[in-house]
Amino acid sequence: MPTKKLIDGYRRFREKYRSDHAVFDRLAEEGQDPKVLWIGCSDSRVVPELITGADPGELFDVRNIANIVPPASSGACATGAAVEYAVIHLSVHHIVVCGHTECGGIAALAADLEPEKQPHIRSWLEFARPAREQVLASGTAEEDIYPETIKANVLQQIANLRSYPCVADGEREGTLTIHGWLYDLHTGTIQAYDRESERWEPIARHTPGAG
Repeated sequence: MPTKKLIDGYRRFREKYRSDHAVFDRLAEEGQDPKVLWIGCSDSRVVPELITGADPGELFDVRNIANIVPPASSGACATGAAVEYAVIHLSVHHIVVCGHTECGGIAALAADLEPEKQPHIRSWLEFARPAREQVLASGTAEEDIYPETIKANVLQQIANLRSYPCVADGEREGTLTIHGWLYDLHTGTIQAYDRESERWEPIARHTPGAG
């Protein structure tokens, strides 16, 4: 049985549903028209609507362990299907790939996960391993490997994202912009990757376009 907190929350939602019924009626009758595809981590501390203040219908969410986008050729189709649907059928204008500090998925790249007990996690995280290998090869100081891998993983997933023909077409035609973001759990701030300067900057000073 769900917890009392969830049930009480549902009751509050029902009250809001009744008071804002016009909004929910419009979404139900007219369909969704989000402008942003959000690809983020499943981590319960990183809630895109809470962080961005987005209303229902404004974000098309994909959340998984370590905000991964398997390459189009991988055959891992769940995330790929969402990307294609968002770009082709919903005509989103922006894709945000958002990583976060203290990411457990990225931390697990340094662990020896038992294939018998955690085969799916182990297999899934292989899509993030190139980011760690890149950081290790760069001679990064030991204490910086973890946070730098979190950043590198965002850029790796953006590269994977561009392997989808619909995404490549959208960027080439100027109808689609990709953003690499990093959410800091300790401060509640977001940094965005600037492709021109190759630096992570506070989002308030960031100009569109990443990776």
